[in-house]
Amino acid sequence: MLFAAALFLAWGSFLNVVAYRLMHGPSFFVQSSFCPNCKKPLAWYDLVPVLSWLILRGKCRNCQKPISWLYPFIELLTMFVILRLWVITPVQFLPTTLIFVSAIIVSIRTDIETMLLSRYATLYLAPLGILASFMGYLPQSGTMSIIGFLVGYGILWLIAKAFFKWSGQHGMGQGDLELLACIGAFIGPAGAWWALLAGSLAGSVAGLALITRTGKRWMKIPFGPFLGIGALSYLMFPQIVQIFMQF
Repeated sequence: MLFAAALFLAWGSFLNVVAYRLMHGPSFFVQSSFCPNCKKPLAWYDLVPVLSWLILRGKCRNCQKPISWLYPFIELLTMFVILRLWVITPVQFLPTTLIFVSAIIVSIRTDIETMLLSRYATLYLAPLGILASFMGYLPQSGTMSIIGFLVGYGILWLIAKAFFKWSGQHGMGQGDLELLACIGAFIGPAGAWWALLAGSLAGSVAGLALITRTGKRWMKIPFGPFLGIGALSYLMFPQIVQIFMQF
């Protein structure tokens, strides 16, 4: 179990690299890991997941500028999620599920950091979910995967249009629609609905907390991380989700 935890922490470290380079570059094959501030290459002992960040007290060894808390957060989130799914997911569904979960975690990271979502981790990945469903590598049928994709995109599109008509402001970006469509393709319409429901509730609580704390009347916060956490909770705690879905 300790070996598996270390392995999944390392995978989380890799997802950090994927998320950062999707948004900022450079290519994965051009340059080794480096400090985002001073751009100096990092030694291997500064790349140990979580531990290096703690030893360095969240600062670069070279320039002493802060290293984002997102690095250990994503590593720990990845370890926790994959350990849980490794135990409860049937083996034939595990590879595709891990690809989907990795894309969700990358999307959480990019949206928190830049308020942007990469289509490589959302829309462009959705066909894989549909194909895997038809081939029996995901628990829902191919038809339900297509319905999930359409429902995921369509319901947020309607909400976004209604919000813009009511307020004159854009309440969510195109990336949110594409993320929920991808979620629907991999975990079906029920999963997309749960991700939206749980994400909206969590986002509302977080938004109110930030408004209360800052005193601002309006704050824009990324919605993608909440959709992502909703999708992960659907996979990780199916019994709890089923109880709430009955109401």
